[in-house]
Amino acid sequence: MIRLALECDDRLGVTQEVLSILVDNAINLRGIELAEQLLYLKLNASESAAIDKVLLQLHQIQGIHSVKRIDLLPGEREHQELTTLLACYPESLVSVAKNGDILAASESFYDAFQLSGIPNLSIVDRVLTEQQLNSIFESLEQDGFTQLSIVIADKPLLIEAFPIYQNDGRQLKNDCKAAVLLFKAPSQVAEQLERWQRSKDLSFDQIVAQSETMKMLLQEAEQTALLDAPLLIEGETGTGKELVARATHLKRTPGKPFLAINCASLPDSSAEHELFGYSGNAFEGASKAGKPGLLELADGGTLYFDEIDEMSPYLQVKLLRFLEEGAFRRVGTDDEVRVNVKVIASTQSDLRQLCENNQFRQDLYYRLHVLNLKIPALRQRVEDIQPLAEYFLAHGCQRMGRSACQLTQRALLTLTRYNWPGNVRELENIIFRALSLTTSTSISNRHLNMPMLKVTSAEFVSDADAASHRQLMQTFEKELFQFLYPSFPSSRKLAKRLGLSHTAVANKLKQYKLSE
Repeated sequence: MIRLALECDDRLGVTQEVLSILVDNAINLRGIELAEQLLYLKLNASESAAIDKVLLQLHQIQGIHSVKRIDLLPGEREHQELTTLLACYPESLVSVAKNGDILAASESFYDAFQLSGIPNLSIVDRVLTEQQLNSIFESLEQDGFTQLSIVIADKPLLIEAFPIYQNDGRQLKNDCKAAVLLFKAPSQVAEQLERWQRSKDLSFDQIVAQSETMKMLLQEAEQTALLDAPLLIEGETGTGKELVARATHLKRTPGKPFLAINCASLPDSSAEHELFGYSGNAFEGASKAGKPGLLELADGGTLYFDEIDEMSPYLQVKLLRFLEEGAFRRVGTDDEVRVNVKVIASTQSDLRQLCENNQFRQDLYYRLHVLNLKIPALRQRVEDIQPLAEYFLAHGCQRMGRSACQLTQRALLTLTRYNWPGNVRELENIIFRALSLTTSTSISNRHLNMPMLKVTSAEFVSDADAASHRQLMQTFEKELFQFLYPSFPSSRKLAKRLGLSHTAVANKLKQYKLSE
């Protein structure tokens, strides 16, 4: 099998002339790929004389500048790299269609769920229920990213899900046709996060904050960090609640342990053992020596309760007792253990409302609410988007050993106009994914793979108050062209995408100063 790469002009008819030469020489074409000014061929040719003649004739075609032999076509190389990656990837990773069919998966996934060697696999009923799968896709279509806690064979697992869109990677309603799912055990997540966080813990003055709102919050957090009272941090998912918790710990007790527990990830029995520990032979299968819980291990430092609103009523009572008395008992013994631990809790829910609905203990709420911080959503502090994006870009380049990269002005505009349902975490993921998918030092919209921008009703009303209908239509049209042009970077391509004439689109690009 012979593979060739042809460097050629982008002119009409070149491909047809190449194919004619292959037909005249009775060479079978087994594969063809097109790229900008490049044509890749996979030929079934065994005789060297025949292929030499073809190479000579290809060189004579007007517009072809070079013909080189290559080992693999780009598509073949990508497939080989993906296969190798999935074989070596240590996590349980799987790509699934909306109907549950498994499209690709790591060897670790097949091993973890004992699915190796089973043909035509569906994830439904073997790993997830149909209801769980539907819930994942509903969340992806709404938010573009989701996390889920499930229990499989009495083992708690965390799932992170990322969407795969059909229309060139851009989010459209009901357009999420597949998803990539990453399965992790809570203990595995905790170990990885602790190792990673230890290397990147930031003090308050190192946290990126340009907006006055965030600067004031960090100033308040630093002032209260040295106090022994419990701290409750509120904010949407991905806003940086744990980052602030770790900075508080670093300010108060540097060098001491910082341990975290996700209240939504473990059932009552496991969570009680993890939090309070157990004595020897406390239950069947327990270690004879017993095991210290997180409260003991965090003595002198900080214990962080993520998603405190998901803590069961039973554990709420036990945590309240510890906060009131500073002591607790291991499971299976009446001996009290006293520790000095700073308790920090976080939630993305309205705990006061949950108390009114009898879904969270009011006495525990007031114990936790002695000190309180509310972290604003990223869309409420737009000034922080550019410095955060540039920070993640620089950090990502450093981790990958790459030269410094920059975001184009259009990419920055896209970032600032997006609604960010996943907040800072989503911004970090998008920047890192962009770096992973290109070797370019200039990151543009086509690298960001952003969902479609969402304009809130409040933004629309605000604009409407200050502009005429004609002005509003021009503003919308300009922003639409700004968003689409990087993905369709010529007047002809954009005209085809919008169903307009080439002349009309060319005039609009000139009017809005978007054309080169």
